[in-house]
Amino acid sequence: MGKSVVKKTVDNARVQEVRGTSDTVKIWEGYRDQALMWRALVLLQFPVTLSALIVAILIWQGRVTEVTVPEKPAPGIYHPREIPDKMFVEHATGFVNLVASYTPAIARRQFTAAREKLLEPLLSKFTQEIMGDELKTIESTNRSQIYFIDPTRTQVVRTENGVEVSFIGDRLKTIADRNLPTAVSQYIVTMKTIPRNDINPYGIIITNVSFQDLKR
Repeated sequence: MGKSVVKKTVDNARVQEVRGTSDTVKIWEGYRDQALMWRALVLLQFPVTLSALIVAILIWQGRVTEVTVPEKPAPGIYHPREIPDKMFVEHATGFVNLVASYTPAIARRQFTAAREKLLEPLLSKFTQEIMGDELKTIESTNRSQIYFIDPTRTQVVRTENGVEVSFIGDRLKTIADRNLPTAVSQYIVTMKTIPRNDINPYGIIITNVSFQDLKR
C-alpha cells in the first residue's frame, strides 16, 4: 500500500511532455497541474518540518547533562600486611642500587635520590655520614663500586610493625682504577608505611639500614 502511494506521487510529480501537442489550452493545463502538484508538496512539507523543529527544540531544552566525577582518593595509610612482599623488595632494591653501585660522577645525585626514601632519625644520620664523609671520600679517591645482588638469597621477614628485606651479593670496589678483592656483603633494609601520596602510592618508607661483610 505504501509503495503504491509513493509511486503514484512520484509519477504525478514528473513533468508531463505536453509540448508536442498543438492545443495551447492543453499545454497551459499541463503546466498548471504541475504547479499545483509542487505547491501541494511544499504545503505538505511545511507542517512536517515545523513539527520536527518544535520537537527538536523541546528535546534540546529538556536535556539533562550528567557528568560523573570520581572522588579524589583521600589520604590514607596501608598496613604492611596489606602490601605484598614484592613491593617491599622492589622499594628496598631501588634504595640499595642507589647507595651500593655508583661512580664518582653520579654518586652525589644517587645519594640525594636515596635520601627521599628515608625517615628520621635515619635521614639525619644518612645526611651526615653518607652525604658528608662518605661522599667526600668517594669523590676525592675516585672510588667506584658495583654491588651484584643474588636474588636467590633475598629474604623477607615481617615484623609486628614493619618489614625487613635482606640482600646478599658480591661487592666490587675500585679505587683509582685499581680493583680491590671482591667481598660478599649483606644489606638489611627495614621499612614501614606512612600515609601514601602520588609519588609513593603505598607509603613505604625506610627506617633503618644495616650493612656488613660476610665470609665466603
